[in-house]
Amino acid sequence: MSVLFKKSYWLFLLKSTNEHGVHSPFVYDLVTLCFYRKKKANLISEQSYKNTSKLFKSSHVQLLDRIISYFKITKIAGTYKTNHPLAHLITIKKNINITNNVTADLIFISKNTYSIKQIDQLKPNALAIIELPYENKDFWNTIKAHKNAHVVVNTYYFGFIFNRKQQAREEFYIRL
Repeated sequence: MSVLFKKSYWLFLLKSTNEHGVHSPFVYDLVTLCFYRKKKANLISEQSYKNTSKLFKSSHVQLLDRIISYFKITKIAGTYKTNHPLAHLITIKKNINITNNVTADLIFISKNTYSIKQIDQLKPNALAIIELPYENKDFWNTIKAHKNAHVVVNTYYFGFIFNRKQQAREEFYIRL
């Protein structure tokens, strides 16, 4: 079934906003300087991710690339298949290391490996990305209620969890 016909997608669109509906300076900068910034020089060419999973559009792969660049990610933890766009990004970018969850700057939780233990190990000011959070709503709701999930940014295709103790707990719905 196409995403356009899913009820969860339409409900997401009703709740979501763009940068004008965000009142958190951290999330506003994330949305304007990362999510919506489209620099041609930093974008990965279509040819380079041609063999990756068909689940994601080119804009999603480019978003992952911008996230890695924006937060200057050097250590990534998580499990994903070899044809996953993130695996391809790691091979292209030479300064990224695969590591365990404890020292990771970014923890990626793919739709096939939902595990709350990974969020337990999210270090302060680190980021966790949950792939397709609406595929498993119970897990997504558990993650949002977790003690390390201070800032939750929901983009429908990805859920971004930030462990920022200096910020009040909040959830944002952002259209991409």
